[in-house]
Amino acid sequence: MYDIIMRMGRRVIWEPQPKQAFALSCDADEMLYGGAAGGGKSDFLLMDFYAGVNLYRENWKGIIFRQSVPQLGELIIRAKQLYPALGATWMKTEKTFYFPNGATLKMRYLESDDDVEEYQGHQYTWIGFDELGNYPTDYCYTYMFSRLRSAAGVKCYVRASANPGGSGHNWLKRRFIDGYLPDKIYWHKIEGMQKPKSRIFIPAKLEDNQILMQNDPGYEDNMAYLPPHLFKALRHGSWDVIAGQVFDKWDANVHVIKPCPLPPGQWKKFYSFDWGYSRPFSLGKWAVNSFGRMIRYGEWYGCQKDKDNAGIKMAASDVAAKAWEMALAEGVTEIVIDPAMWAKNNEGPSIAEEFEKVGFTVISANNDRINGLAMMHQRMITKAEDGQPMILIFDICVDFIRTVPLLLPDKNKPEDVDSKMEDHIYDEARYAVMSDFAKNPTNALRKQNGDWSFKTKSVGAGWDTLA
Repeated sequence: MYDIIMRMGRRVIWEPQPKQAFALSCDADEMLYGGAAGGGKSDFLLMDFYAGVNLYRENWKGIIFRQSVPQLGELIIRAKQLYPALGATWMKTEKTFYFPNGATLKMRYLESDDDVEEYQGHQYTWIGFDELGNYPTDYCYTYMFSRLRSAAGVKCYVRASANPGGSGHNWLKRRFIDGYLPDKIYWHKIEGMQKPKSRIFIPAKLEDNQILMQNDPGYEDNMAYLPPHLFKALRHGSWDVIAGQVFDKWDANVHVIKPCPLPPGQWKKFYSFDWGYSRPFSLGKWAVNSFGRMIRYGEWYGCQKDKDNAGIKMAASDVAAKAWEMALAEGVTEIVIDPAMWAKNNEGPSIAEEFEKVGFTVISANNDRINGLAMMHQRMITKAEDGQPMILIFDICVDFIRTVPLLLPDKNKPEDVDSKMEDHIYDEARYAVMSDFAKNPTNALRKQNGDWSFKTKSVGAGWDTLA
């Protein structure tokens, strides 16, 4: 928006560093700033709001969120070091800064998706989220866009800061990082939007905060004590690894392969399925060979385009019919499903029965979450004689590759994944690896081939044949 230098008499109180100045001069409607620890993110947000105070005066109304009260307290402390020099008054009971010309900034915590609807009917010209990656879904963030408006015709902005990691890593990466160049404005238009909106990601690393590096030269060395994946994320702002990810041995260069032929005589194909309506459903297409290697050769993920964790609200009967159409073309007859899909709904057929009606042989999955996670992890790290892992993913399975490797453990139950994240594909894949097809592949192939003299093939031929 505008360059800012805060002065008290002749003394400079605050002056933007180069990356902060670049971000302050950016006129994009929506911005994610940051990406590494020590990049000056909170200062940027506070001063980005202030950039509009003198320009729009009483028509400039802002709100900034942190997820918890303690986190908000840290931000308030920093704001109280900056804003009073500009004449702002802090009203503790209202948790609001009042500027002499009528501009206001509310400081709020927003803990969960349910809390955000308390802001229905509110109106702001500037909305900020500090450490946006703490939010497991994009609901709070996107809901507040509906509160962004001005009857006075003031241009409105949304600003956020984040580091890699946290439960919101996946949706943030998809919204701002994947397929986009940093420091470049992109235009987006979704259904119902009359005009496109501009969006940008501006990375800020430790070296962009020269003041911190000069005043605390040991800060960078202290970060070296972090585990390697944490150091890569927090020091270098890498969005390809996150702190504490469940599948820390995942390597796209190893686990992801190009599609290749899967001859029916050598591979048993089956589907796995996790139901969702308002949340996404997931159908995984699997093949397993005689020595137990699994390949995910396809998928159908019922998620709204350009939205994270939002289902397409497709009727179960229609999902079943389309799944069966795909299955017929691929010679698949069996599907492993979530046991909860057998539950009756309003006296009508269960979701499982809808799949049976179209022709599937429906198998209730083993829903042991703890052993399922262990089995998935084991397949990722175990290699066969050919040196390749026991689970491989075709590169066309983009949603598996996008979601599963970045899952985090449940904070209260670390032997399970955080179910608040986008875990639908993981659940469906877990049903597959716990199935009898995966555990007893030779029997599955014998039954499929009608040949009870079928013998396990050697894996010495190499992974390129996947025999």
